[in-house]
Amino acid sequence: MRVHMKLFAKILTAIALLTGFASVNAPVQAQEVQKIVAIVNDDVISGYDVIQRINLNIFMAGLPANNRTRQQLVPSVIKTLIDDQLKLQEAKRRNTEASDQEINRAIEQFEQRFNIRPGKFEEALATIRVDPETVIHQIRATIGWDKLIRRRIVPRINVTEAEIKSKQEELRANKGKNEYRIREIFLPIEVASKEPEIRQNAENLAGQLKQGANFARVAAQFSEGPTAANGGLVGWQMAEEMAPEIARSVAKLEPGKISEPIRTRDGYYIVAVEDIRKILGESSSDALMELAQIVVPLKPAEDNNRKDSQTQLAKTVSSFVNGCEYLQDMASEMVNNESGKMGRVQLSNLPDKFRNLVENLEEGEASDPFLDEDKYRIFIVCNRTDTRMQSDSEEAIRQLIGNKRIEARARRYLNDLRREASIESR
Repeated sequence: MRVHMKLFAKILTAIALLTGFASVNAPVQAQEVQKIVAIVNDDVISGYDVIQRINLNIFMAGLPANNRTRQQLVPSVIKTLIDDQLKLQEAKRRNTEASDQEINRAIEQFEQRFNIRPGKFEEALATIRVDPETVIHQIRATIGWDKLIRRRIVPRINVTEAEIKSKQEELRANKGKNEYRIREIFLPIEVASKEPEIRQNAENLAGQLKQGANFARVAAQFSEGPTAANGGLVGWQMAEEMAPEIARSVAKLEPGKISEPIRTRDGYYIVAVEDIRKILGESSSDALMELAQIVVPLKPAEDNNRKDSQTQLAKTVSSFVNGCEYLQDMASEMVNNESGKMGRVQLSNLPDKFRNLVENLEEGEASDPFLDEDKYRIFIVCNRTDTRMQSDSEEAIRQLIGNKRIEARARRYLNDLRREASIESR
């Protein structure tokens, strides 16, 4: 990779001035925001791009919108913008670019995730001074890269029977031990004199996370560990697999809690414990589900023909649905405001009559129609995570090993693109 030796030093110098103009209430000077920050294989990243992505990340992560946060975000935002440009270029070269339909669907998901009224995407972004193209650029990079990985890497992943058997033996040998699902933020200490500053940064981040900032998005921006690209997700680990300092801290945390900064040999960690389970435990599953529903209203009982047709419609919808991809189109056909996404719910928190309908459904499956007074309800499982159920079945282990292998090869692919790219500063 042809990179000027002082690339990031130059970039940070250029952006240091720009972030002073980036606060929501300050006027943005055109000559500053249009400065060229980096050129990635002839594609330009400007100061405007950096400021816009910083504003977006502050909104998405729930971080305080002040200049200190903006300054902290500069290095990670520049790196992310460079990576996104590389992903877009490779997706174009390999013909896996996002389609208009995929982009529109992603915008709808963005609206749902951040409680934006349907169709108010641009208006909502205007209130936080974010150009809609900033979000669309990020969406294009994500979708194009995901399609590329599915096409070029996933078909080549092979998990052998010997690997599956080895993992089964490992699980059975550790049956009954606690396993923790954790996320991490890692801030390395490369120069001893920088430790006070790094510790202060870690304490600031821990404080913001405990006040409600989104851990995954903060990790993606600030963590310098290998899990940053995946929102800091480490996954399930036993205490024996962690650094001793981290294991001691994790053992004191309940699910949903966040640690204070943890000093290790290499730097500071902030750890979130998302859940705790027993390896191959006997407890029943309490799945976390993202549900949607289609509601088919009935006419009064005297209109028997109409009632029969609606009953048949409900049965047809139930048998036809195979996921949430086209839910919005289907919901609009029902002409009522109850159909649509219901959000994420814990299986145990659902009323019995609904829990019995969905507890055995897999991701993408729809329930039988449920007659609820004057309407039929059909529930669809958009996403399902059985956090407390661990399986030593061949298929579950094959998927576990395969997913880790896909992530590792995708990281290698991106690293190769960085090495081969021409990245210059101006």
